Amino acid sequence: MDAIDALMSRRSYARCNLIHPAPNKSQIETILQAAMSVPDHGNLKPWRFILIEGQGIQNLSILVKQKYSSMMSEQDLNAFVQEIAMTPMMLFVCSNLQLEHRVSVLDQQLAGAAACEHILLATHALGFAGIWHTSEADDDLRHLLNLKKEDEILGVLSIGTPKKTSKAKRKSFSELTQIWDGMNGLTAWK
Repeated sequence: MDAIDALMSRRSYARCNLIHPAPNKSQIETILQAAMSVPDHGNLKPWRFILIEGQGIQNLSILVKQKYSSMMSEQDLNAFVQEIAMTPMMLFVCSNLQLEHRVSVLDQQLAGAAACEHILLATHALGFAGIWHTSEADDDLRHLLNLKKEDEILGVLSIGTPKKTSKAKRKSFSELTQIWDGMNGLTAWK
């Protein structure tokens, strides 16, 4: 798959639509190495990767059930726990910020977000699929992963093989693009 094809055809698949197999060790090494090529002002590599698969997924689903047992209805909790337990592989991309560096915290976080994007693109290019969540990234999970207070979970990436592939419906870039020439203000893309 060439780069433009990968960019244009990549889409997210809900966890419930991801099945085994997940990428093997060699493939995940390729995926993670692809993430190392993102734009990274200062070449800080201000992230780290935490891979969870196999028994780790099962252990995570148990911890999630314990954590959310008082916050969700039993039916919603069981569905959420089952969804996690059936996920072939999860990859957490966490910031590893250097607060005293001349490169801003925002630049460092954006580099980590770009690593998430490269992971999903490389995953797709190898014939797998994934989805990027952030809503599950809370203080309890940060503590569980031994993150520093200032670090964040930038992405909870669920990865596997799509049950069925489909094309995503995309808006045209022209709806979101304007031209500025310095004299006439902003004009619509033509």
